[in-house]
Amino acid sequence: MASFRVLRFAFITFLSVNVRAQQNAVENFFHPDTLRSLVAVLAADSMQGRFTGSTGCAKAARFIAGEFEKAGVLPVAGNDRYFMPVTKKWANVVAALKGTTKPQEFVIISAHYGHIGTIYTDADLVANRGGRKGDKVYNGANDDASGIAAVISLAKYFASIGNNPRTILFVAFAGEELGMLGSKDFAGRFKPDSIVAVINIEMIGREDKKGSHPYITGADYSNLLSILNDRLRQFDPIKYGDQFFEPYEFGLFDRSDNYPFALRGIPAHSVLATGDNDQYYHSLSDEISTLNFEFMSEVVRAVALSCRGLVNGEDTPKRIKAKNL
Repeated sequence: MASFRVLRFAFITFLSVNVRAQQNAVENFFHPDTLRSLVAVLAADSMQGRFTGSTGCAKAARFIAGEFEKAGVLPVAGNDRYFMPVTKKWANVVAALKGTTKPQEFVIISAHYGHIGTIYTDADLVANRGGRKGDKVYNGANDDASGIAAVISLAKYFASIGNNPRTILFVAFAGEELGMLGSKDFAGRFKPDSIVAVINIEMIGREDKKGSHPYITGADYSNLLSILNDRLRQFDPIKYGDQFFEPYEFGLFDRSDNYPFALRGIPAHSVLATGDNDQYYHSLSDEISTLNFEFMSEVVRAVALSCRGLVNGEDTPKRIKAKNL
């Protein structure tokens, strides 16, 4: 009997260590260095500012598709592998993790991968030039390479867990800077009632101010903010408190890729940390050196934890009254 107790204890210890190892492996998806490596590729000068339709933007799209493939999330039927064409020249990048019991209910996690190019591209999109001497590339490290790095990391995270009852769509939108063209096209391809929620991720690489929390735009239009905060509070009330995500009071709800979905009555909001009053917004200085990857890591981890109820079918936010938008 004594030897059985020892064996049983050893087995429980093994399980405990194994669970911790798995948790640590998952946490690596949100490690600051992991996020930095993704942003470094997307915001490199070689991407030439990722202006929609440019060779640099196409290069970024291929990189994102490759990361989706490595994550084990799959292309959607009817597309050109991971590419959902919007025009002949450019496409949204889309991957799916099919739901186990509610596959026709979709949760969308998204960000935009296009940016504003170089000083030769389109002066109308430029807020201020700034930048180091001789710099010609609007790298868009925060806007929105940070969001795309988050989407890739979340794809890897949820794929590693598996067993999600609802289908998760991971989408990198093109054309946001040109009037949300990619998300408008994408939103029109789905029956609104099939989409449970859209979590769009924008500019999460820098705090609005030191010690500030990430925001949710358009918080008054659905109860998604309270759903996400409730999940975080259940997970760790000391760390996350009552309101880790805060309502964003300065617009932008109608200026990012969540909005075409909201217009169709879908609970669709953006998670962001900095607004367009940020000194680096649409500036040559929006480079990787300006980002706080420790903070970004905490934001992405919080998105992952707070979305669990959405993807497992336990949380369903109220529909938006589109006519009031």
